[in-house]
Amino acid sequence: MRRVYIHIIFFLLAGILSGGQLTAQDKVIRQLRNNLLQQTDSIAYTDVLNQLGMQYHLSNIDSCFWYAVKARGIATRQHDTRGLAGALNNLSIFYALKDNQKQAIEYGFKALLLYRELEDQPNICQMLMNLSVYHFFEGMKPESDQYLYQAMNLGKTLALDSIYSLVLINYASRFQDDSTHRDSVKWAVEKSKEIIRKYPGNRDIYYIQAFEADEWMKEGEGAKAVQRINELADKALKEGLIVVAIDLMDHIDMYRQHGYPADAVPAKEKAFAIGVQAGYLNMMLPTVISLYRHYANSNNEAKKAYYGKALLEIVRQRLRLRSSNHMNYLDYFLKEQELNEWQLSNKVQEQRIARTILKRKNRQQLIGFLAGFLLLMAGFTLARYRSYKNLRRQEQLLREMNDAISEKNQQLSVHDDFKNKLIAILARDFREPLNDIIRVSALFRNKDMEQAPMQQIIDEAVISSRKTLVIFDNILRWIRSQLSGFVYSPAPCDLLQLFEQALHHTDPQPVSLNIPQGLFLAGDQEMLLFINRSLLHCAVKLSGGRGVVVVNAEEEELVKVSVIFDVNGLTPAMAAHLFEYRRGDDLSVTLVICKDFMDKMGGQISAEVVGQQMVIRYGLPLFS
Repeated sequence: MRRVYIHIIFFLLAGILSGGQLTAQDKVIRQLRNNLLQQTDSIAYTDVLNQLGMQYHLSNIDSCFWYAVKARGIATRQHDTRGLAGALNNLSIFYALKDNQKQAIEYGFKALLLYRELEDQPNICQMLMNLSVYHFFEGMKPESDQYLYQAMNLGKTLALDSIYSLVLINYASRFQDDSTHRDSVKWAVEKSKEIIRKYPGNRDIYYIQAFEADEWMKEGEGAKAVQRINELADKALKEGLIVVAIDLMDHIDMYRQHGYPADAVPAKEKAFAIGVQAGYLNMMLPTVISLYRHYANSNNEAKKAYYGKALLEIVRQRLRLRSSNHMNYLDYFLKEQELNEWQLSNKVQEQRIARTILKRKNRQQLIGFLAGFLLLMAGFTLARYRSYKNLRRQEQLLREMNDAISEKNQQLSVHDDFKNKLIAILARDFREPLNDIIRVSALFRNKDMEQAPMQQIIDEAVISSRKTLVIFDNILRWIRSQLSGFVYSPAPCDLLQLFEQALHHTDPQPVSLNIPQGLFLAGDQEMLLFINRSLLHCAVKLSGGRGVVVVNAEEEELVKVSVIFDVNGLTPAMAAHLFEYRRGDDLSVTLVICKDFMDKMGGQISAEVVGQQMVIRYGLPLFS
């Protein structure tokens, strides 16, 4: 069965290089090395290390491993999830090329989890493809197909369609020899060609052209196919793509197995030579076995001994791996690196001690200078800090004084408003009774006046005086609520009882009380009694004594009390301004006080005209 190791390289390369134009391998590596020296940020440094590892796995697998280990260490210390995912990705490729598929699956799956955590869809797609290849070579074909189909479904949705091209190439490689997938393989190759045209210089073209050569061989043009494969392999070697060249040269042996009389021995020897040079000895086992058998059959003892020695080395490596219970090559390498570092540290220890002694005097002088400078800075900082604290204390004191002055100004403004209202009320409402008293006094001096007119004027003075007493009583209650010493403290108020008490102070008119027994409001009893009495008086006055005054009470979020009565000539606009003071209107004084009392109790009061009726409502919390 034809190898498809090389597809791992392209899958991962797509996730990192994003399908841009690629130059020769050594030029790319030089550019990345120069870029590495210019990095100052650890995350960017780790990213360049991962790119170097990715480039080196095409030409030197041990260098790929070295850069992956270094990137993994930095990413772990810096908690760089993306850098760690890239390092694990490179390590999975290293172990796959070392023919340790179990280790490759382990690192590949860890990288997949990190890319899913980052929601990096392109790299998720390429990791699914890699895992498909790992499981295939581990003999787990159902799992391999499952990962491949997941990559196919995800690749269709990616904006970066160069990755989807790689998925299609992998699919064609996987099912190339399966007759049931012939049409789908042909479609995948054509679709991949269409995508690759968008990216000139993309390395996917090697595999597309290799597929074309395979088709030529099937159509009987074997010589043309072999020539194309050799040309592609030579071109890959010139670009430093060693693993690509090895995979391409394996096509010639596949042609021989399918009946074409091709001499695959030179291609195998060339692939083995460059594979050993790049550190891919473990993946060359089928090639070494084939060459050993060929030279054993042809009695070429020198070649037989050479490839037999290589075969023995591969077997020993695999036995060591098996006897060590699949020892983790990464841990072994890290321990070896740590030992080398300790040895190097021991060699330079004497030089460090000598330099330390030479620098000691200069260091002591520098320490003395720094200590004096620090003391000076500490004194300066302390002085600045004390100045800063004093400034903040003064600012706080000034802020408190400004707040106190503002509060006093607000109180004075409130008292001034109250004084102005009180003076306006007294000037208007006490003028009429005083004039009546003056008129009565003048009548008594005029003894010739008739008894009936005199009695009428006296009755008017009595009525005016009584109104004035009521207004004065209301004003006294209002004054008490406006004084600074007044504190509102809500208490249970029986609504039905307060309305019944208010009826005794109201002009005779039918009143219907629809109030449930035991309904208690949270408020001040005197204020609430005054409000109820005033609203009933307002209803009698505005209705002109006609109809029935209806009082309703309902429990909602607040207890809503409604006083409903008939009116004539009142508009909704007039009802909206009912609780505002109007000069010469005795009723407006009472209603203004009602609204002020309701505000102090935290309630609401309003009036509206509905048809031929006025509805006055107020709401207070239920006492619980």
